[in-house]
Amino acid sequence: MKNFAHNIFKYINYIIIAALLLSYLSVFINPAKIWFLPFFGLAYPFILFANIFFIFFWIYRKRKYFLFSLIAILIGWNNLTDIVQIHSIKKPDKTEKTKIVKKLKIVSYNVQLFNLYKWTKNDNAYNKIIEFIKKESPDIICLQEFYTNSSNLKLQNIINQLSKTKYYHIEYPNINNHSYGIATFSKYPIVDRGIIRYENTSNITIYTDIKTQGKIVRIFNNHLQSIRFKKDNYSFITNSKNYSDNKKMKEIKDISYRLKDAFIKRAKQADILSEQISATPYPIIVCGDFNDTPISYTYHKIKGDLNDAFTKSGKGLGTTYIGNFPSYRIDYFLYSNDFAVQNYKVPHIKLSDHYPLVCEFIIQ
Repeated sequence: MKNFAHNIFKYINYIIIAALLLSYLSVFINPAKIWFLPFFGLAYPFILFANIFFIFFWIYRKRKYFLFSLIAILIGWNNLTDIVQIHSIKKPDKTEKTKIVKKLKIVSYNVQLFNLYKWTKNDNAYNKIIEFIKKESPDIICLQEFYTNSSNLKLQNIINQLSKTKYYHIEYPNINNHSYGIATFSKYPIVDRGIIRYENTSNITIYTDIKTQGKIVRIFNNHLQSIRFKKDNYSFITNSKNYSDNKKMKEIKDISYRLKDAFIKRAKQADILSEQISATPYPIIVCGDFNDTPISYTYHKIKGDLNDAFTKSGKGLGTTYIGNFPSYRIDYFLYSNDFAVQNYKVPHIKLSDHYPLVCEFIIQ
């Protein structure tokens, strides 16, 4: 019986190791080709902790099997550092003989339509979001799920309150539906702008060319494919115990289908966005809500040769999503080598289902 239990744990450990390796593979293969791989990437934190458990389990049992999980974790070390940073916040070396042209402080925030449909209990979310932004006093503001089409959220009112950033670029997913979209506000003049529309979705990307100190910087502000869970899906995620077996299976299938569909659509969007980034002749900052984790094809495709502000200047887990789905880092600041970064932070203010991102970019 003892040997039987030993073998069961050993084979479970092998399965967990295989799942970890598949999560690594998920960042390289387009979900349209192998649709189930992204589920392993999504589950990466849980698979990682399972392997850590087996490391300590086998050490306690004084067995060398712990080496298998340890080696598997080390193979994907770069993925681990995309999830968590344990170093102190980095700042540019003051002894570096680099001429600082200009520092740009940027806020990126999915504002969830300023709580239009009362998702949070904070009835004053709009004013508090504006207060937060004004307190941070950024040079550039990138907002996703931006909303202006109501009596107390008129565009001119927002512009007046954000008077420091008087230049703006706002686009909506549908020309006939001017209600919500993406907005980029800037302290510096906007010299060019564009929009990337994706097929069969209301999610879009805008790019804005901003001139500062004689240089042009292109800002890509993104809101990529949402999962589009229904109310029933969220109810099941938060309280599945009250569901019958048949209802549970129905909800699991529906959630799985929605995740699969979103994985595939985001991958297509990432391919398009990656091409646009590669064709850009200016220094680049890519920000916004990717709706995907760092262990994903979407993130790695868009990142390419860019840098991630979190891994360079962040600390801790960097979680940005705080909705009913498991909390992940799905909002990003990526940037080209034309910049250095400092003071990356994720203020934990609960005015949306996302936390805002704040970072300072130094044009070198």
